[in-house]
Amino acid sequence: MNLTPQDILTQQFGVKVKGFDKDEVTEFMRQVAKVLENEILEKGKLKKEIDKIKESLHKYERRDEVLRETLISAQKFSGEIKTNAEREAELIIKEAEIKSEEIINHAVNRHKTLKEEIRNLKFKRREIESDIINMLNSLKELIESYRKDDEDFDKVEYMGK
Repeated sequence: MNLTPQDILTQQFGVKVKGFDKDEVTEFMRQVAKVLENEILEKGKLKKEIDKIKESLHKYERRDEVLRETLISAQKFSGEIKTNAEREAELIIKEAEIKSEEIINHAVNRHKTLKEEIRNLKFKRREIESDIINMLNSLKELIESYRKDDEDFDKVEYMGK
């Protein structure tokens, strides 16, 4: 049964002999009505506060859900970024390995080519040295032949005097 302060204030009691003091009962009922009225007002305020708190709680729950979804999305995105970065790193490493092998192969081939060129140049130098020695020997022989001719000429001239 719901009682309101008005119900208490308007309540009438039958009168009996040797009953309670009517003024005391009335005053008590006024006090009870006042307390009940204060309690009802307080209950209303508390209900409004609870409603506000429930609304705030609902907002926070929605925010929490959005944050959770955002966190899950961020974790997925982070995982995808990490996976892509690992793949890209593997590709870069493979490309670097291939490039380094190409560089090494080129260096090895260049080394072989230079070695071959050096060998050919040494061979040509020996040929040129040999040709120069042969030419010098030929010149020496020619000079000796001129000297011999000069000696022969000097002998011829000496005899003629």
